[in-house]
Amino acid sequence: MRRLLDVDLLDDAIMQERMAMLSMAILVVGVLLGVLCAVVLPHEEVGPLWFVVLVAASVAALPVHELVHAAAFKLVSGFRARVTFGFSSWMLYTSAPGCVLPKGPFCVVLMAPTVVVTALLLAIPIALGFPLLGYFLAIIHLAGCTGDMEYVHVIASEPAADLVEDTARGISLLSK
Repeated sequence: MRRLLDVDLLDDAIMQERMAMLSMAILVVGVLLGVLCAVVLPHEEVGPLWFVVLVAASVAALPVHELVHAAAFKLVSGFRARVTFGFSSWMLYTSAPGCVLPKGPFCVVLMAPTVVVTALLLAIPIALGFPLLGYFLAIIHLAGCTGDMEYVHVIASEPAADLVEDTARGISLLSK
């Protein structure tokens, strides 16, 4: 196996800048659309409690996001991956150092929380009669998923890579 590229998102200022720009774009467009919908469509009352719930649910979603990564690592690796958790550069992260997966399954691990947690943050408030809250929770969560999106972009941009290895500090792209 040949190592093509090592990626350390936690210490890569350029990648972090791209993530920040994408997060800001998602937030700005999402908030503008949300405000437009709130003005045009009927919605729940927005007051101090609404904002407290928005912040609390957004913070609670962070560890849930990482737990979904952990579950996806376990499922996709056939329960062989040894999962660890950490906090660095103001980011929570999940790692399975040494776990090597084909590109597609690794991207599934990366995107699982983006799909699952975002869907839950949207669906649960809608089911409880708070669609605007659900929309804003989903937007905030998506804006926080840009690290995962950036990794998928890097993986997809390297056609010679067949496999991805998770490392304690990021990922390595490998060729058979």
